[in-house]
Amino acid sequence: MFQKTIGASLIAGAAFIVATSAAAHTSYMQPNVFDTPNASQVTIESSFTEDFSRPEVAIESEEWSVYRPDGRRDTFDRVTVLNQVTILESDLTEPGTYRFTTGERLGRTGLQGFIDGQWRPLDPDEPPAPGVRTRRSQTATVADVYVTKGPPSTQVIGVSVGRLAIQPVTHPNSIYLDEAFQLRVTFDGAPVANHDLELTRDGGSYDEQTFHRTYRTDTNGALTIRFEQPGAYLLMTRMSGNAPAGAPTDVRSYTTSLTFEVRR
Repeated sequence: MFQKTIGASLIAGAAFIVATSAAAHTSYMQPNVFDTPNASQVTIESSFTEDFSRPEVAIESEEWSVYRPDGRRDTFDRVTVLNQVTILESDLTEPGTYRFTTGERLGRTGLQGFIDGQWRPLDPDEPPAPGVRTRRSQTATVADVYVTKGPPSTQVIGVSVGRLAIQPVTHPNSIYLDEAFQLRVTFDGAPVANHDLELTRDGGSYDEQTFHRTYRTDTNGALTIRFEQPGAYLLMTRMSGNAPAGAPTDVRSYTTSLTFEVRR
């Protein structure tokens, strides 16, 4: 049972959270198969992109992780970093549900200024205007995907990876058309209330209108989504919060994504 609920602009006490723009690049993990009866391995591509799943900038991470069906953390068999995409391979030796993740990856740092009532990025080549309050920020990204071999299991779903989390309530490899996909958004384990998530579908650019939806969690940080079309989807959420004690910056901009498949 959760002990507290986080609003979109406040963490209990002094901590601070605000929603940030969804216009920046988003990291993703996409496997060649989401659900398989007997495959012996899986291949995953990972990249930063503005158009899921068209890779633009390869991801490098010191926290690449494979969580096996019994909850054990392991490493990928192979990681190949190219210019636009990173290719990862892992065995699927045991039946059950695996979780593949970038881990919480720390990225670029920058200076922000409080201008017209909002924190905005500042040009690194220009000094801040006189009197403008400033702070230093760093990005922190997590991209997750689940793959199931044989009967699904649930041990890896509750594993904590990063501060900002998309936690499936519905099994992430058991999402079907016209059925509810239930999830929660949490920050440091506490539900994030009234917070936006962005949903896109792979291949949407071939439609007459690109598929893009915005959803908002309820007061308990929960969200239910129903789908009208099958395919691979990317769900993403962003927020900024105080950096952990001892961090080199004042705040961090957190982005977490989950790739999943909707089946007929």
